Amino acid sequence: MLKKTLILLLVLVAIMAIALLSFFKVNDAPILHGNLDCNVVYKDDLALDIYLPTQPIYDKIPVVVHFHGGAWIAGSKATVNNARFNGAFNVLRDKGYAVISPNYTLAKAGQSPFPACIADAFDVLTWVEKNAQQYRFDLDNVGVMGESAGAHLALMTAYSPASNFTTPNAIDIKYVVNVYGPTYLEKLYQDQKPLVQRMKTSVSSLPSSLQDRFDLPKYLFGFDPAKDSVKTAQFAQKFSPITFVHDAVPPTLLIHGNKDQLVPISQSEYLKEKLDRLGIPNEYHIIEGMDHAFREASTEQKADTQQWIVDFIVDKYNI
Repeated sequence: MLKKTLILLLVLVAIMAIALLSFFKVNDAPILHGNLDCNVVYKDDLALDIYLPTQPIYDKIPVVVHFHGGAWIAGSKATVNNARFNGAFNVLRDKGYAVISPNYTLAKAGQSPFPACIADAFDVLTWVEKNAQQYRFDLDNVGVMGESAGAHLALMTAYSPASNFTTPNAIDIKYVVNVYGPTYLEKLYQDQKPLVQRMKTSVSSLPSSLQDRFDLPKYLFGFDPAKDSVKTAQFAQKFSPITFVHDAVPPTLLIHGNKDQLVPISQSEYLKEKLDRLGIPNEYHIIEGMDHAFREASTEQKADTQQWIVDFIVDKYNI
């Protein structure tokens, strides 16, 4: 019986490995190209992966730090291979760039991910600074990007003072790429109250312990925001990128679907308006008909996104 169980487990593992490899090949995942340094610890029990350039273009290597999405409750550094930006990453590496993908603190039961996840994002940059000589990183050419929750972290590292969250580093972020990221948390919370209520209603028959797992605002805030409006407003202001926009923030690329039901396009519009008002260079692309995470986006729209990212980073803000 034990032997049969072991054989079955081995077969299942083999099937999963084959399926994963097939997914990577079909989507031309960055992990299949060039040299990588995986699971490099940058603090405590958190690690990052380094996708090194596939072509030796520069003596000092430009760096793009990519923060994964997942609503601050899920996701992994490995999702850098999930196909949404594979084309851009492969081209950037061919053009001599390194792409760094870190893990960061996620929400736990009764414990908000904030401010730890923001401190983690800054600490990734500190790691880049401290290891620049070993990897030949160009500290004058470091940019950040992300999608959804990861875009929020990218914006926070680009706009807010590191000293608010952790020990500052000496890196001046050159640009930031924001793909449907939350920028104004108080407005996001207010806009999503109907969705939150629908979620609560749909799980109301579950045991209370399970209902708590689906109470996303409580999970993220660490308290019930509906019960303390003052505390909620203070929390939202403290962790909203739009709070920290000033006239010296780096150039920003914004990409958002106009049918996004999770992070409404108004989140990018609030940021766009403030950037324009302060004269900050920015580029804004609206993807017609696209929901969150590129749902309902056409093949052509997905390809356009890859090109926008490469053009913004390489052609506009390369040194």
